[in-house]
Amino acid sequence: MKKTIFLTTDSSLCSRILSVFFCLAFLPALILPAAGQSSAWELPEHKERINAFSVGIGKSRERETYISELSYSGLIGSLQWDSWKGAAPDGKLGYGRTHSSVLFGNLESPRGSRMLYASVDYFYSREWSVVHTEVSDLLLGPSAMFKLCGLYDMSNSNNTATGDGYLSLGLCVDYIGRFKIRDYPLAVQVNLFSPLIGIAPAPNFDQPYWFVYKYNQYASLIHFAWVGNCFGLNGQVNVICPLLDGSLRLGCSVDYLGNKLGGHLTMLDDTWFSIGYVHRLTKKK
Repeated sequence: MKKTIFLTTDSSLCSRILSVFFCLAFLPALILPAAGQSSAWELPEHKERINAFSVGIGKSRERETYISELSYSGLIGSLQWDSWKGAAPDGKLGYGRTHSSVLFGNLESPRGSRMLYASVDYFYSREWSVVHTEVSDLLLGPSAMFKLCGLYDMSNSNNTATGDGYLSLGLCVDYIGRFKIRDYPLAVQVNLFSPLIGIAPAPNFDQPYWFVYKYNQYASLIHFAWVGNCFGLNGQVNVICPLLDGSLRLGCSVDYLGNKLGGHLTMLDDTWFSIGYVHRLTKKK
């Protein structure tokens, strides 16, 4: 039986990420609540939708030993969409939640080799309102998650391109804290997605993709993935500020994926800052 190898760097990274997220999540408890004022962020009502679009820039660090033993890093750009819908707010799992993003960048290794990088993800969740008060909301629910990353090495390598990602069932957590600074209402929004169980592509022990295609060995390309051998995390922390008919959204996002499913190491670590706009659509008649 093939042994699963866990990386201590993954655990320490996750601990730091989670610590920051939880500290920011409970920040509103230390500030005066915005009770009795127009709120910066409220849950959508029945058949109402809240849409948010953001653009951002940040840094990526990738290691895919199918291509190279070296790590690549560099600047990335991002486009990000988030949506909340009040499908049946009075029932269990009454809120619909959608998250999608596109990342792209041109990365470089310490030796000067370059790699093109692109990532697309789409997550859909149905959430249950666990906590709802004047100053905070906590939503929790299952999520269907799709992620696909493409890496292309431009250094004349034999393994010029590869793909990583997953098709998985996971967990979504949304926390919203409302507060005010003087008389100005604000909100902090913290969100976490994590895949739990599904399937993920990985060529066995650096087997070339053309070999899989030539000998029709697609079954060996797909691996059973769960949180113990394929750890992923997508998280956001945003500050919401009312602006005109909507709200301004300033935030930081983290996207991490690490596994050794095919016998080689995959580590994708993206962090970026974003700015966007939140718009609440008019309730349907």
